Amino acid sequence: MSKLSSIKKACKINDIVFNEIIKNFNFKTENQIANYIKNRFKDFNVKHAFPSIVANNSKTIHAKPRNKKLERGFLILDFGCKHNGYCSDMTRTIFLGDPNKSERMLYNLVLGCEKKCINRLKIGMNYCDLELYARISLKNYKQYFTHNLGHGVGKKIHDLPKIGIISNDKVKKDNIITIEPGIYFKNKKEIGIRIEDTVYIGNKIRILSKASRKLISIKSFKNR
Repeated sequence: MSKLSSIKKACKINDIVFNEIIKNFNFKTENQIANYIKNRFKDFNVKHAFPSIVANNSKTIHAKPRNKKLERGFLILDFGCKHNGYCSDMTRTIFLGDPNKSERMLYNLVLGCEKKCINRLKIGMNYCDLELYARISLKNYKQYFTHNLGHGVGKKIHDLPKIGIISNDKVKKDNIITIEPGIYFKNKKEIGIRIEDTVYIGNKIRILSKASRKLISIKSFKNR
């Protein structure tokens, strides 16, 4: 099985697990969600590509799942598996409860940035230019984008090409990368929003992770 086919399969498993989490959301803690992901990966006979990130109202980029009770607000789910030795990587941010206008604006700002960056991908362009474009797209919130826009994906979760301000790499055919803008800050409470997809650079740009990027709100959620 080729690298692309293997990563597509790993992405499909991510999609299935994410959709199950949304459909059957009765979790009380971040750890319960992380354990669900772990157990479903076992069912699919795949291993984690990296420790799952489950972060409710957190400005920590690589937050570790906690036993703390889930509360109203944004919930980052960042996870991936290995199929045939190749990695998948996807992040979705959902909302526990009913988001207000300001919260929807923040989410749509990040989603808009991700979509614009993916649409801007073109063979031969510099990845550092794409990184700069992402920060411009985030407007007044660009200072809260505190990590690189993405990375290559292969047998390592962080593989070549490099994507960042100081990257010298160019977009090449058959690159498999992630695009993952995010913002993290504290207002009245901590806020973290990140959206990430695995993307294949072919004659056309193909998003390999298929789970919905629209803001999903668990309106039935009540602080437990």
